[in-house]
Amino acid sequence: MVAHRRPAGCLMAEEMLLVICDGCGRPIDDGEGFLYVELAKVRDLWSAKADEDTTVLSLESLMSRPTRPTWHARHTACAPDDGGDAYDVPVAQVRTWPRLATTTARLMSKNWFASTDWNAVLEGAASACGRRVSRTAMREAS
Repeated sequence: MVAHRRPAGCLMAEEMLLVICDGCGRPIDDGEGFLYVELAKVRDLWSAKADEDTTVLSLESLMSRPTRPTWHARHTACAPDDGGDAYDVPVAQVRTWPRLATTTARLMSKNWFASTDWNAVLEGAASACGRRVSRTAMREAS
């Protein structure tokens, strides 16, 4: 086990990240919601990828391609119950910077992960402007 000493004044490890529900717009407490991506949309994107031997694509084929799968944040009560196949990440697993980094590392091992917009989740977490996850200290100051 590696122990790390945190420099005085280093708050990043303790800073709580805010997760906002896409359904109602309110913050999600630990145990009350999750981030999720619809795996059917990931499969649709993969099946729509051009054949490696194809060098020219028609405009129609480009326009009909599925969009990049998006991560959503929802309270359990606000989540659509459509019976779809989704990959869920409980809010508690992204509540702090260390947890967000650990979750990101775990997700990176999934072969479909790079096809999603998780980078937008990370960018939002680094600012007060994140639609799904953002920094509470910066949000309160703005």
